[in-house]
Amino acid sequence: MLDIYLTDVQKNVQFKDYPGEHPVKFILNFKKIFPSVMELLLPVLPSDEDLEKMTWESTSQDFELFKLLLSGWGVIELRLQAISRYKDKSYADQLVKKAQAKRKEFAKAQKQLATVELDYLFMHEIHALIDAELVELGEKFYLPTLRQIWENQMKDNVLNAKF
Repeated sequence: MLDIYLTDVQKNVQFKDYPGEHPVKFILNFKKIFPSVMELLLPVLPSDEDLEKMTWESTSQDFELFKLLLSGWGVIELRLQAISRYKDKSYADQLVKKAQAKRKEFAKAQKQLATVELDYLFMHEIHALIDAELVELGEKFYLPTLRQIWENQMKDNVLNAKF
C-alpha cells in the first residue's frame, strides 16, 4: 500500500490499486516506464530508513496524473498481450521500443515538454502502433478514448501529438 500525503489539501490517502506487493519496488519499476512518476510522487524516507515505512508526497492533481498513468499502462499491457497472441511477444516488444524511440524524438525536438507530457506521448504512440496492427482484425481505434481520458490534463497539441 502507498501512503501518500496530499500537500495541497493536507490529507493522507492510502493507495492499493497497483500490481505487486512491495510499493517501493513497484514505484522504481514503474518510473522506468514513466519517468514522471518520480515527479508526481515524491518519496519521504522515514527517520529509521526502513523502506517498509516509506511514505510519499504529492498534490491532488499530480496524484490523479499518477493514477491515469497507472490505469493507462494497464490498458497498454492488455493490448500488448493481444498483439503477442496475434503476432508474437517479440513483435509486441518492438512496438514498445518504437514508441520509446518516438518519445526520445519528441524530447529532443520539443524541449519545452514536461516529463508527464512526454509520458503521455509515449502512451499515445504505443496506442497508435497497436491501433494500426489491430485494425486489421476489426478492432476499433483506442486513441480517441485515450484523448478523452486525458483531455483535461494535456494541452491540445500534446493531446493529439501535433507539433
